[in-house]
Amino acid sequence: MSKITCVDISEFQQGINFNKMKNDGIKAVIIRAGYGRESSQKDSMFESHYRNAKAAGFKIGAYWYSYADSVSDAEKEARACLECIKGKSLDMPVYYDLEDYSMIKLGKTKLTAIAERFCETIKKSNYRAGVYANLNWFNNHLDYDDLKKKYSIWLAQYNNINELNCDIWQNSSTGRVSGYNDRLDTNVIYNEDIFSGKSDTKVEKPTLTYRVFADHKWYSEVKGLSNIAGRKKQAISAVALKVSRGKIRYRVHLLNGDWLPWVDGYDIKDDINGYAGIKGKVIDGLQVEFEGVGNYKATYRVRKQGAGFWDWQHNTEKNSEQDGYAGLFGAKIDGVQITLT
Repeated sequence: MSKITCVDISEFQQGINFNKMKNDGIKAVIIRAGYGRESSQKDSMFESHYRNAKAAGFKIGAYWYSYADSVSDAEKEARACLECIKGKSLDMPVYYDLEDYSMIKLGKTKLTAIAERFCETIKKSNYRAGVYANLNWFNNHLDYDDLKKKYSIWLAQYNNINELNCDIWQNSSTGRVSGYNDRLDTNVIYNEDIFSGKSDTKVEKPTLTYRVFADHKWYSEVKGLSNIAGRKKQAISAVALKVSRGKIRYRVHLLNGDWLPWVDGYDIKDDINGYAGIKGKVIDGLQVEFEGVGNYKATYRVRKQGAGFWDWQHNTEKNSEQDGYAGLFGAKIDGVQITLT
């Protein structure tokens, strides 16, 4: 799991000891400024949270909860937000929180226009802007590709990996950190340029492509988590993997055998450095390492033949939650998924 360094808070979180929180490794907080179209809907703890977080030396961002039903409403919400944060120095963007179920009926085109109007209004006052939503909203109710070209992306996905490229990943709503005696939202920050404001250019996730050899043939290529490489009950003998940017290497473990040498190429005709494995020899383990672009790591898992997937692994990290490789020695593999997080 990537390191948690940020929490988001509102009036629902009170009695926070920010110094203890900072000593626990948290370095940034995103504070709810309010919600809706009126500045009277300012979060009752915004001023206090901002003052105490600033005094403790935190990087600070803000968010505004929306229930707009039109583009003009979005502009009203932005102006209400600007009134509430007036005079505040923010180290991070102002995020537009889009999650209210009542808005879904408006459709993707209108919801995207609503997000854009809010963000553009915020930017006119020399704040940076971003969009917060969960995976379902970004996939089905917003034009994610269009928005991420223009604004910072804060993704909510309560999972052990994030499936969309984002600056900030909200990975849990039940996190625990020192300085607060209850559960709260925790976040992983992938793009630290959001602190400096020196660039709105995001650290784009490189494209990762892979395929497997099973049942005497190479299966079709898979990009990221778009599919599963392999077919149920067909034991895998080899894996080929490439990435558009950065450095990647990988190797496999043979059933009843040992680890084969690391490879970093991608050529199914090259049995030396084009793929990992030996055709006809079943594998039971996989290791992948990635570096060179942002803080991204190789994140991968394998499926036991005829059964389910084992836990995700990150590079070759080994600790109480990581085995250092995906698989189980002595158990055949029939599926692979690989991404970068």
